[in-house]
Amino acid sequence: MQICVSAGEVSGDQILAPILSGLSKYHELTFAGIAGTEMEIAGVYPLFSAERLSVMGVIEVLPRLSELVSIRRQMIHYLEVARPRALITCDSPDFNLPLQQKAKSLGIPAIHIVSPSVWAWRQNRIPKIAASLDALLCLFPFEPALYAQTGLNIRFIGHPLATQVEFNPDSRQARMRLGLPTEGKLLAMLPGSRRGEVERLLPVFLDAFDRLALEIPDLFAVIPAATDLLSDLILECIGSRRVFLVRGKSQQVLAAANTVLLASGTAALEATLTGRPSVAAYRLNPWTYRMVKSRLKSRFVTLPNFLANQALIPELIQNEVTVENLVSHLREPLENGASSKFISEAKRIHESLCGPVTERAVDFISEVIGCA
Repeated sequence: MQICVSAGEVSGDQILAPILSGLSKYHELTFAGIAGTEMEIAGVYPLFSAERLSVMGVIEVLPRLSELVSIRRQMIHYLEVARPRALITCDSPDFNLPLQQKAKSLGIPAIHIVSPSVWAWRQNRIPKIAASLDALLCLFPFEPALYAQTGLNIRFIGHPLATQVEFNPDSRQARMRLGLPTEGKLLAMLPGSRRGEVERLLPVFLDAFDRLALEIPDLFAVIPAATDLLSDLILECIGSRRVFLVRGKSQQVLAAANTVLLASGTAALEATLTGRPSVAAYRLNPWTYRMVKSRLKSRFVTLPNFLANQALIPELIQNEVTVENLVSHLREPLENGASSKFISEAKRIHESLCGPVTERAVDFISEVIGCA
């Protein structure tokens, strides 16, 4: 049986890969579609690279629009010709929605993993999302209730990161595995997995590091680059600073760190699940931000804060992302470590998302595609 797949983010690639591997253990399946590195290792034949879909925002999409439309048109043609047993998509809801609608019109089960962030903004999407899918796998326990009135077949599976990430690991051992100094204060900097994010955030991140280094003489930093292309960009920006660069290995970098400075997104959840205090910052194109801000339904934009229902980690958005603000929020956890309040709440979040995530996903998808 052939399964069509589509993941358009680094996080989607990482979430979908073990699930596809799990499905292959129990069923004779082949996979083809939009895939990242991890999915290719799991056996997916890449019709397109997931990296080509990695773009955030509304205005930011415009220069890439013709390419994205072309890729989607070709994926729809593939669905029409190949008639796979199912379509499994992950993340990138705006890109994947027309694929899901086409699959349903052809009688192909459309399965999506990771609910769009309807808890935060554009809740009016819920009926359209439900009508486009046969099944939705959610990562957070509060999400099924959001779709309760739609009749959509939905299942909470937990979050893969919670099963992969050890809570509050030994930082010294993590540093040794990465070949980093075992002494000194370590700031992990995760400026994003997209070029646009890195270009907007890394310069101010590095300026904040420079300021902190004057106050904390033994401070150094590590940046885990999401791709080789980003590695080149980041190296140009680092210069002679005491900042190390590694390719990938974000979980090990977080484990090694005292404190984390990151782009708001999955990395914020990953840092919290690791038990590391963090500061989340984000900058969008000003026009995109105006459009997004008008539709926000939550007082928080980072998942840890929404899950904790409190300001567990500082959120700095747009003009709030300044050297002064970053330094102000980073100084305390770097010098004195995480507060007991943060550790307690982070541990609760970790426990709430744990469980046999891959097994739950494999069982549910097998039921939907009729292979249980």
